[in-house]
Amino acid sequence: MTNRKKQILGLLEKENRKMDAGEIASILSIDRSNISRYLNELHKEHVVKKIEGRPVLFALVEKDEENNQGLAPSFENLVGSGASLKVSIQQAKAAILYPPAGLHTIIYGETGTGKSLFAECMFNFSIESEILVQDAPFITFNCADYAQNPQLLFAQIFGVKKGAYTGAMEDRPGLIAKADQGILFLDEIHRLPPEGQEMLFTFIDKGIYRPLGESSETYHASVRIIGATTESSDAFLNTFNRRIPMAIHLPALKSRTIDERYEIVAQFMKQEANRLEKKVSLEREVMLAFMLYEAEGNIGQVKRDLKLVCAKAFLNYRTQQLDRLIIRQKELPLTVQKGLLKIKEFSGEIDQFIEKNRKYISFEPGSLEVVWSQDSSQNMDVYNKIDEKVESLSQRELETFDLETLIAQNVEGYFQTYITELTSNDIYQEMTNQKIWELANQLYDLAAEQLGRSFSKSMRFALALHLQSTIERIKTGRNIVHPDLNNIRKHYSKEFQIAIDLSGIVEDKLDIEIPFDEIGFITMFLAADIGEKRQKPQSRVAVIVMMHGKSTASSMLEAAQDLLNIPYGQAINMPLTMEVREAYEQLKEYVGNNLADMKEGLMLLTDMGSLNTFGNMIFEELGVRTKVITMASTMNVLEAVRMASIGRSLEDIYQSIQFSFQGMLKEQFKTAKDLKKAIVVTCFTGEGVAKKMYDRIQPLTEKQSLELITLQYLEKNNFKKRIDDLMTKYEIQAIVGTVEVTYQNIPFFSALDIFNDEKFELFTKLVIQDIPTEQIVLALEGMIKNVDSVQKLVLLLKKVTHQIEIDCHFSLEKGVNTGIVLHLAFLVDALLSKSQIRTFPRLDQFKKEHRMEMDIVHTHLLLLEKQYRTKIPESEIAYVSQMFIQNNQVKKVDKTQ
Repeated sequence: MTNRKKQILGLLEKENRKMDAGEIASILSIDRSNISRYLNELHKEHVVKKIEGRPVLFALVEKDEENNQGLAPSFENLVGSGASLKVSIQQAKAAILYPPAGLHTIIYGETGTGKSLFAECMFNFSIESEILVQDAPFITFNCADYAQNPQLLFAQIFGVKKGAYTGAMEDRPGLIAKADQGILFLDEIHRLPPEGQEMLFTFIDKGIYRPLGESSETYHASVRIIGATTESSDAFLNTFNRRIPMAIHLPALKSRTIDERYEIVAQFMKQEANRLEKKVSLEREVMLAFMLYEAEGNIGQVKRDLKLVCAKAFLNYRTQQLDRLIIRQKELPLTVQKGLLKIKEFSGEIDQFIEKNRKYISFEPGSLEVVWSQDSSQNMDVYNKIDEKVESLSQRELETFDLETLIAQNVEGYFQTYITELTSNDIYQEMTNQKIWELANQLYDLAAEQLGRSFSKSMRFALALHLQSTIERIKTGRNIVHPDLNNIRKHYSKEFQIAIDLSGIVEDKLDIEIPFDEIGFITMFLAADIGEKRQKPQSRVAVIVMMHGKSTASSMLEAAQDLLNIPYGQAINMPLTMEVREAYEQLKEYVGNNLADMKEGLMLLTDMGSLNTFGNMIFEELGVRTKVITMASTMNVLEAVRMASIGRSLEDIYQSIQFSFQGMLKEQFKTAKDLKKAIVVTCFTGEGVAKKMYDRIQPLTEKQSLELITLQYLEKNNFKKRIDDLMTKYEIQAIVGTVEVTYQNIPFFSALDIFNDEKFELFTKLVIQDIPTEQIVLALEGMIKNVDSVQKLVLLLKKVTHQIEIDCHFSLEKGVNTGIVLHLAFLVDALLSKSQIRTFPRLDQFKKEHRMEMDIVHTHLLLLEKQYRTKIPESEIAYVSQMFIQNNQVKKVDKTQ
């Protein structure tokens, strides 16, 4: 507990009376807003109690009040314990009591059916039955929180040994160790990756486990596993049912009886009345609507919708000084009000619960009711926020204030706990950050209510992707300019105003500042369903997906188009039998036939480094500005299609994908002129170690046209941006530094490498020319007869061989580069003279074993074919590939020694 909170508690104890925030602030000489925040936190911790009125008063909670916070969840408290949940409860009790140590259990059910609450009831039953001791641990963990990072997920569950991965500075116990002699509840257990499942099964079978990074010692624990999942596929069921013997299925809300639905609503309202210590009344139609409406999110959604209407009622109560909270039909969300359409279907059953002539159903505070979940500390958050807002306004301001706006801006944002229960685990969430996906849905829910329109799941997904890249862009300080902001404001004024409100929510949620131009893009998402009225960009960046395989490119593009509901982009498939030259010609033909659509440039997404040079060649031959993203994933394609479809620039799309997804990107948009070579030397200060490395390298460059550039490394993205800027002027041969940088396929050498003689020799051979260009040209003069400029040929060949070495991640033996340059020079001369070319023995077998290397070599040799208007036979491509493969010393510089 902080010192400020202790000061407040000390004052309340000393005064022994009710006090308001203003008085406490005055006595303690602390800002009133801070005092209000501390008081509300103490109230959530059940240390102080709140007495409603104007102003709100606070007092210490007495000991007898501390013990009156509600009953712990138990099977007897569950609605439907004697009906729809009867069999499930019997199964759960059998699993707990099964000798000698009970059975591991998995709970199946749709989102919002109460799986977490049911697991908590199992834990409490274990204590009641004396299977577990009173202070036994009940540990909960949502596997979805780390589903995208298996390493951290394993560390959370099984623990981690010091040094297991970068950042593991000490031994840390996992959840299994913490849950020893108790229960570990794994929510969304289907999000465990296969490796995690196997480790869990080993523990279930043998009771032993190994922390991440432990290779020898095993650990024992006595933990009962309870899993929960929405998954129902046969593959999942078969896998888990074989290892977890007890499977419990919870019914969906739609299969519950009317009387159970009545009890669910009534139980929640009793709980809210207790929390607020106020009488809560519902119009008869409100109760009927909640009993009958179709809640896709089951009980979780009912809780969320009830919480929302309770918040609205509390706001009216606080601002209008009513004697009770009243929830009226007109304040219900439209989805809830639609439940009233079913009254005729259930008229006979309804009358036994609510009399026809009864106008209100009221719930009084005072009775002990079961809490809904294990952690109820957040249940008062929304009311506290309303209190804070009301207290900050004068009576005059309250009389003129727009209550709906207050709710939209200051209440709806605090329902994250409830919204989480509604979201299902599908591809949309797997491909976006969970928090961002939920925020996008929240924003669209608000917009739908204010605009009276519905928004498709694909549009929500598109906004989630947009927000994800926006956050990255803002955090890295990259500004964006909306190309048509004034027209957007003019034509979509209503949507623009709502977008301003939504941006405020985003700012509050993510603690970032949304630029005004970004509001224009949010407006476009809100206006997306207007159809023909929406103005499309006059011209857009073209997107082409080009990948190896019969249907790889088209399948990936189709997936992106379906998810975004945008029929934009072009796919070019490359069957493995297709030659690189044929693939390039196909690309060139398509671009050439669609030059009118390429005015804003071309974004080319590929799957292998062998296609890197296509962008430069398209620019040189057709003049189309091209950026290439290699090792492209579905997320890269999604982002490219989404951004291009809304008119973003080529550079903006490229940089967004580069920063957001950290793909293996290579700068392709260069002019044909040769760039000066450079080595980047970096450390945190730009001095010290960097100076020593500089001094070590500098003598090697005295006779070379090679520049050493010292850069300070403070922050990764900023450093990479500076590398991008340098690459417009230099060909970066290598990065040398104290912090490992894997970027743009540029070779990296650590400080240890530079001061290790053996590693330094490898560095020298990679970045320093063995024989100066002038000497090679002199040796070839008079021997090369069919080329106009030998010097131009040698420069091109040195560039080609160097790039092949980098793209193949090779480090060639000393002198091999020069030998390959000489070989290629004579090959070009022989091809131009129409001399007979030798065959390569067992060519098909070599192609099969070294397809990637041959593709990379052939792609770069296309520059020779274009320059000298010849065709290099496949047998010669195999010979050149073989030279690189056989002379490769190490495929990757070892940085661990």
